[in-house]
Amino acid sequence: MIHRIPGTIRIRTIAIVASFAAFFVVLPRHSTLTDPASLYSQDEPAAADAPTTPAETAIPLTESKVVDRVTSALDRSIEYLANHQRPDGSWDNCNAGNALSLLAMLGRGHVPGRGPYRDILSKGQDYLLKTQNDQGVFISKRTAGSGPMYEHALCTLACAELYGMDPSPVLEEKLRKAVAVIISSQSPAGGWRYHPNPNDQDLSVSVMQIVALRAANNAEIPVPETTIEKAIQYVRSCAHANGGFGYQSPAQTPQTSAAGVVSLQLLGQYTDPSVDKGLVYLSAIPIEWSNTGVQYFYYFHYYAIQAQYQAGGKWWNDWHPRIRELLLEHQKSDGSWEVPAGTSEQANVVGDNRIYWTAMSSLILEIYMHYLPAYQR
Repeated sequence: MIHRIPGTIRIRTIAIVASFAAFFVVLPRHSTLTDPASLYSQDEPAAADAPTTPAETAIPLTESKVVDRVTSALDRSIEYLANHQRPDGSWDNCNAGNALSLLAMLGRGHVPGRGPYRDILSKGQDYLLKTQNDQGVFISKRTAGSGPMYEHALCTLACAELYGMDPSPVLEEKLRKAVAVIISSQSPAGGWRYHPNPNDQDLSVSVMQIVALRAANNAEIPVPETTIEKAIQYVRSCAHANGGFGYQSPAQTPQTSAAGVVSLQLLGQYTDPSVDKGLVYLSAIPIEWSNTGVQYFYYFHYYAIQAQYQAGGKWWNDWHPRIRELLLEHQKSDGSWEVPAGTSEQANVVGDNRIYWTAMSSLILEIYMHYLPAYQR
């Protein structure tokens, strides 16, 4: 039996429209599109203790100067990524950087075969597909010894989003094999670990597989109901009674708390009590350019912005202006980003860090643009 995650949207192609305003449209669950919209503010819930459910519509955009700043920053970051692609189509020896660079360009509305970056995206896609082995696992030059499932999930996510824009037979075959790896690698407890062997699990690896499965589900690649149910149970097992989520237990950290909240949301569990408790926990974490309380700055904010967007209302209204302004303030003149000093991501753990940091910053800001279905409500 296959399962469609509640709230997902059937999207096989994305039309790129010329109108500037159309960049800010969210596809709601109902039958019509809203007016060109801003996600810069949303209606508050009816009551402070109202359940956290995905909002149905977007509010019209009014802050045009803010929009200009965000789109200008993103255009410069995408140009930076385009200029740093290698001749073979890669950006990095680590497939995380390659997949994230593709996702960042897709998230700005660029697609293979069209527009100014058509060749960049086509070369990047071709390179990524060549790194899949016969078992369906995406393997890069930096995978050896560390386990491939982080990179594999990001590559699967990129393939799912690419397939939604251009459903070619080759891409479909590769995507189906990649999804099959994720399904077969799920542990009996419902989570995933570094290697594609179902004997252990942690929430940090698991959230990436969940996002990839959500994207595959959107692209109409079947995901078994049992896989979803087991994933829900595993994420719940990591929830702390007072809010937040842990790495392999209910001992909260900022990173895994953001991962836990967005995992349950993308699995359709918007009203799960641990979601609201997790959002309360996240709300107390400082949003600042430092390592205060957050050792993995980009990993945390990548999931935190998605969790706040899925929650909507007061959560989104309070969160997004602060991270937006922080990133805009720290973008370098060449369009790239670095990372706060003293954080764990300052170490060279993901390859060419400027690529990783720039792609992650772009994806955080692109939450407003709704080109990537996996991140939509």
